[in-house]
Amino acid sequence: MSRPARLAITALSLALAAILAGASPGPQGADFFYPALMLAGLFGGPVLALVALAFSIALAQRLYGPDFALWTFAAAALLLTVLAMVLRLLFQESRRWGVRYRKLLSAMSSAVTVSDGEGRIERPHPELSRLIGMDWPDYAGRRWFKSVHPDDHHHFQPKGEVGRALQRAEIRLKDPQTGEWRWHLMRAVALVDESGKVDEWISVLTDIHDRKLAGEQREVMIGEARHRLKNLITIIESIAKSSRPREADGAVDAFLGRFLGRLHALSAAGDLALAGNYSSMPASELVRATLAPFLEKDSARIVIEGPVFHVREVTGGALALGLNELATNSIKYGSLSVPGGRVKLSWQVVPEAEGDRVTLEWRESGGPPPSPPQKEGYGTRVIRVVASREANGKVEMGYPPEGYFCRITYLAPPRRETEDTD
Repeated sequence: MSRPARLAITALSLALAAILAGASPGPQGADFFYPALMLAGLFGGPVLALVALAFSIALAQRLYGPDFALWTFAAAALLLTVLAMVLRLLFQESRRWGVRYRKLLSAMSSAVTVSDGEGRIERPHPELSRLIGMDWPDYAGRRWFKSVHPDDHHHFQPKGEVGRALQRAEIRLKDPQTGEWRWHLMRAVALVDESGKVDEWISVLTDIHDRKLAGEQREVMIGEARHRLKNLITIIESIAKSSRPREADGAVDAFLGRFLGRLHALSAAGDLALAGNYSSMPASELVRATLAPFLEKDSARIVIEGPVFHVREVTGGALALGLNELATNSIKYGSLSVPGGRVKLSWQVVPEAEGDRVTLEWRESGGPPPSPPQKEGYGTRVIRVVASREANGKVEMGYPPEGYFCRITYLAPPRRETEDTD
């Protein structure tokens, strides 16, 4: 409000109070100054409010003489003036937040709506009007649902404890310019009354159409790539098997079995890497996919446990090859070579300041006593590659009488979200 307007309100309110106080037959006419002081404090500001306070006290003393309870009147007038100035500050702060809110909405590509507990809109929303191409009151009540795709109406039936959770849904709205359906992300929060009943919904609609289509296209491309990878692995496997001579000895069969095992391990890792968009893959899925041929035969003797965490794509391939080698060696020489032997593959993830400390352990029991190899084989080299791909990676291998063990530790980037256990 401009200074002349504030001055006019203060002057007019004081003039009216003075006229009414002067026309009053007794000192009770001083009460007319109280509303004038409130108006001066609310609209005039601190300076004009204090001037009005001094004027009111002086005029009341002049009108009612020495018998007037001046100090009582002055104390009450001062209290009302201070209260009015405090309310003015609160109103100014509220107005500033309102201005910020409107500026924020004007800068956003989203539409914010306020509806009642049943989804009825009861006042105009310019952002929503521009989004759906409907003028007020054409979209009043629930008539704005006409712009929502019929198949998405079920999203407007909240599930769960609506008062405690943010409701999210992807819905389609009709584009007023093209008539096409465009994808929007709807996020809504409920305002509940004392009984827990939804009083209002505050919703935000954000256009995600281009991102949605790009994601669908990416899924199609990834699916095609996974399909081609599986076909390629099948062709390589067929070529390898058909190339085996009829009179081949056991060494050829051993080579072929080891080659196909490694090929399947790489295939499992590659498939999960594609599914994870080349960024990371769930460790549990990688382990089970790699050990699937061994689990088919010895699932009761192979125990897999550990919390959910993701392995980076650069580490997953080497880990898959390493697990394949560990399982193959266990079947040939270790605990899985005898009926009573067992294998336990477990991992732990411990948060640290620099990241997550990951520990994977392969431990055998119930098999023949292991003995260290004379020289480092392919499997050992592959396992060491797993640790070398990550920060502070380390590999420990032991050959105690109770069974062979291999422990891999490294520092992984911190997890971005809370993960459950398998």
